[in-house]
Amino acid sequence: MFRRPRLTEADGRSLRLSKILQPTDMIPWSSLAMWYLGVPIGLGVSVPNRAPTPEVLDDLPNPQQVLEEINAGYRRLDPSCTVFDYPLGDPGEEGTQLFLIPDSFARIFEEDMSDPSTRTVDATSTTRFHSYGNLHYPLEPTLVESFVKATIDEETDPGFPGYSTWEASLQAWISMMGGYLEVNNDILDMCTDEKAVQWYSERFGRIREAKFGPRDLRITKRLGSGKEMPIDMRGNPL
Repeated sequence: MFRRPRLTEADGRSLRLSKILQPTDMIPWSSLAMWYLGVPIGLGVSVPNRAPTPEVLDDLPNPQQVLEEINAGYRRLDPSCTVFDYPLGDPGEEGTQLFLIPDSFARIFEEDMSDPSTRTVDATSTTRFHSYGNLHYPLEPTLVESFVKATIDEETDPGFPGYSTWEASLQAWISMMGGYLEVNNDILDMCTDEKAVQWYSERFGRIREAKFGPRDLRITKRLGSGKEMPIDMRGNPL
């Protein structure tokens, strides 16, 4: 897949929610924020039901244990969210839920948490966000920094030891942004959190490149087959 053009207007669903939540600042996060920036990630109405299909559950000796094991991968995320069911009546939104995640979890506005008025000014900064009223889409450096800090929190929280599905999702999003967007080794050079900068450098940035070489952005079913496409994942000519 290739990168998409960055959107030039807010998506309808986010815009509607931002109007409902006014004047509270709202920040699309995870796949919705990546879609806005141009990552070709699957996006649509998402029903957060992690259960396997009924056909699969019927064949399991202990379905409840399987569900508990699946949900255990999100054991830190779930208690941090407030979940709202969409009102009944719209067939297109049947079964859809809205997850509200606090900034203390997403780590986007934290530099300005001590002064809410400053936070709003920061949200309108064209270097960190594209804003539509109280709706703020984080740009690449802001979103990568947020994902990195959220991953570190997931890794280091003593109350939730072990590798989690949520941690894997966060790292996958960072990797996708590095593949499809102009997210390079210098993406966190302006970040003041040394731990976040070091973590990114070791896994996706300069330290990793020094060990393993630059990221391969070619598009092909079989790398090295000589049938690579003439442009890379970002749409740049090879």
